[in-house]
Amino acid sequence: MDRLNIDSLRTMIGRKVSWLGGSGVVVELLEDGPSLVIRMDGLAIQADSLGYPRRKANETVLIQVYNPEGSYSLDFLEIMKP
Repeated sequence: MDRLNIDSLRTMIGRKVSWLGGSGVVVELLEDGPSLVIRMDGLAIQADSLGYPRRKANETVLIQVYNPEGSYSLDFLEIMKP
């Protein structure tokens, strides 16, 4: 797989993906990194700043596109599987 540019990564916003047995939607691209923000399906308990459970919300995960060596991260390759 050739190295993707920011514009190519931006086209992934709105794409449904599978990751670690769950599914979600790419909701944002953070250009610094770059990283993809994925909103996972299903609700999880969200804690406040003191660690007390306060509400249910969708979990978000951050997937780095590249690893420190400059190749694609394993998590990114996982969400790119057809």
